[in-house]
Amino acid sequence: MTGKSSTDPIYDTNWPDMPPEIKLKCIRKLKFRDRLSLRCTAKAERSLVDSQKIDFTKGMFWGTDKFLGLMLYRDNHFDVGKCSADIKEEPFKLMNYIKKVGVFENLQFTCGSSFTDNQQFVTDIELFTARQIEFDVYNNANVVALLRKMKDGIESIKIDFHIEMEYSLDEILAVSHVQNVPYWHIKDYNETDSLRKVAQMWIDKNSEVGCTFQVSIEEKDGSFEVFLEHFTDRIVSKNEKRVRIHTNHPDRHILLERGLNDYVEDDDFPQFFRLLVIPTGMKESEYDENCKEWICKIDPEYYDDHDSESSFEEHDDEDDDVDFR
Repeated sequence: MTGKSSTDPIYDTNWPDMPPEIKLKCIRKLKFRDRLSLRCTAKAERSLVDSQKIDFTKGMFWGTDKFLGLMLYRDNHFDVGKCSADIKEEPFKLMNYIKKVGVFENLQFTCGSSFTDNQQFVTDIELFTARQIEFDVYNNANVVALLRKMKDGIESIKIDFHIEMEYSLDEILAVSHVQNVPYWHIKDYNETDSLRKVAQMWIDKNSEVGCTFQVSIEEKDGSFEVFLEHFTDRIVSKNEKRVRIHTNHPDRHILLERGLNDYVEDDDFPQFFRLLVIPTGMKESEYDENCKEWICKIDPEYYDDHDSESSFEEHDDEDDDVDFR
């Protein structure tokens, strides 16, 4: 840069001799781990490094109350993937730094015990910035605490619960990010209350057309019936596959769809439901009849698993017809 003009001063090649504007250009090119190293050299360098945001394609965090692991990707390329013990930063100090500078396209959390009980994490004011977030959790407290640590602007929330955990959907629904997100789903839920609670929240919050919630429910029947009973006075139309109800807004209805398919009667597989805020003027002929597409959004391997099992059963049937004499 200095070589382009003879009037510009010529700087030494040593880092301390470079002006801040040149250092910032260099910092933007550094990988995450190199930035961590640079910010440890001096207070001035720490201030420069911390002033620069980092765009991550994906971030993955996993851990417990005493352990934190991470993997970070930039432009879909692996940037850093070391456990906290291998990085010369205390685990939650590192996480708080990432919250300060990271801008994530996709942010994923896998949590065992409630590592968000850590006092430093709870009291730190920094927030994560992400467009899409995903949870694979065994503790409802982690979901609520992490959602509260997110900045506004989330477009998608995906929650994968586990059957053995206890649920507290009311706490999740109370978080503003859930109330305002365009799309969210819960995979492997095991209660019958989600559909009517989400629809009621949308009615109370006057949610926008296009808001979508999906859920897969393991083992328990009754979600469709619970929804019907709760909104009896609001029903506009209904059949075995769909229920349409009116809201308090004259221009908006809520549509509940059941993901009927070849396996819906099989007790070994979950039931799928989708809720949508739709315009009042939408006709039945405009409904999306392709439930496979939206089911695969919540469980991409669902049809692959069934297809492989069906093929296996067909193969077994063929073997039964073979004469081995």
